[in-house]
Amino acid sequence: NYDDDRLKYFYAPKHTMLYEARNYAIEKASGEFYAFLDVDDWWIPEKLEKQLPLFADLEVGMVYGNYWYVNENKGTIKTLYKSLPTGMILNELLEKYVAGLLTLVIRRHSFESLDDPFEPQYQIIGDFDMVVRLAVNCKIDCVQSPIASYRLHGANESLLQKERHLVEMENWISQMDGNDSISTQKGFKNIRESYQYM
Repeated sequence: NYDDDRLKYFYAPKHTMLYEARNYAIEKASGEFYAFLDVDDWWIPEKLEKQLPLFADLEVGMVYGNYWYVNENKGTIKTLYKSLPTGMILNELLEKYVAGLLTLVIRRHSFESLDDPFEPQYQIIGDFDMVVRLAVNCKIDCVQSPIASYRLHGANESLLQKERHLVEMENWISQMDGNDSISTQKGFKNIRESYQYM
């Protein structure tokens, strides 16, 4: 329930999976930047104020940030990362993926440079796939302090669908084997090892 002319609500004509729904939302968007907030996460009120100035550098295509990990079952809160990489960070993201969707702000032009921004085939790793492909040619900046909260409450989609996560990662690794920009990065080996460990 809201009374704010800046907000627009769109109801999809049919039920779709998550990343297809995100693509539908993007079709409806008209601004220069995209940001994402799922129903079970929170932003701090100043999130966008802290991020948008970093786009003054016209080479920056995406800005992300640190976030709190809120474990509602244990009643604990912790900052997820001590230090986050910036710049051309494709290899760093492959070595340790740190770009939470709840913190992303993406320049429209950078997002549209991808053939398929959100791959509808994915239900769990769609944002990971999009960010890694974006990082191939895109300079990335970040806010080191927490700007959002990721809530772990036991009903998180990523927790409930671990098998699907494995299947999607296996498919992704297989697809990226043919992408020299990604598969030749040293960090790609780390993705394989993480998958095998999972």
